[in-house]
Amino acid sequence: MKNLSFTKRMSFAFAGIAGAFRREVSFRWHIAATLFILLFCLIQRPPAVWCALFAVAASGVMVLELLNTALEALMDKLHPGHDTEIGFAKDCLAGAVLIASIASLVVFALYCGSLIAG
Repeated sequence: MKNLSFTKRMSFAFAGIAGAFRREVSFRWHIAATLFILLFCLIQRPPAVWCALFAVAASGVMVLELLNTALEALMDKLHPGHDTEIGFAKDCLAGAVLIASIASLVVFALYCGSLIAG
């Protein structure tokens, strides 16, 4: 992949994102939440630092969801049957996405709290 053009490498990245969007309901929910935050920022016009925090939090969730999707697909392909250790690995991946999602909600709640506090 190193000697391929930038355009070709980007096409692989977009294919992965599109594939996750088609396959994973959770990824679609994260995209919807990110679009909500984007719309919120366009309407509410929070300070740039808050927009940056929202962007980092939302992208972190989506990155982890993409990793979760990729690793689960790989594990299912390599070991289609039930395996305790693979189940544990999948649970850990899901836990990572959950922690990032909660952290994103905390960032949003802190911003809303700062609005209420004045």
